[in-house]
Amino acid sequence: MSNHAVANRYAVALFELAQEKGLHESFVSELELIKAVFQDTPELMQFLTHPKTELTQKRELLEKTFKGKVNDTIFNTLVVLVERKRIDIIIPVVQKFKSLSYDAQKIAEAFVYSAKPLSEAEKDQLSVLFAKKVGKAKLLIENIVDPSVIGGLKIRIGDRIYDGSIKGQLDVLHRELVSGPRS
Repeated sequence: MSNHAVANRYAVALFELAQEKGLHESFVSELELIKAVFQDTPELMQFLTHPKTELTQKRELLEKTFKGKVNDTIFNTLVVLVERKRIDIIIPVVQKFKSLSYDAQKIAEAFVYSAKPLSEAEKDQLSVLFAKKVGKAKLLIENIVDPSVIGGLKIRIGDRIYDGSIKGQLDVLHRELVSGPRS
């Protein structure tokens, strides 16, 4: 079975447990914390996946790092992943869990590229406007400042891109000029 399919199974199981306990939001934030720890310290993953490291040492490290800082269900999931030599799928598990949780709550993430930082009021306005367009109750806006946008906005929600940036308009104009007149 592929790692992607295995990650999905773990995420679905964790999601169902979170649903039973009504802990979607806290699970999402705790799993994001775990994801950040693994991404910021690649040595942790190397240690936990090293074949010569004893299982007891791996468990001790997990306890020192995460025990008491995350929900017991999440901690036990980490232990199971280590015991079954599947800890390398933790990041896809987190991403799939987040996706399932957001879908259940009719929430989506939106990445907004702008030439300058957006105010909270502007983010809220974009959230309301684009949430309706994509059929969601709420959008979580992450503003990415990108001077190459020049002006306007470029918004990515899932696999949809809304490009109202000056750079995007210039790119369209360039393609039309290069391809010549259409008959």
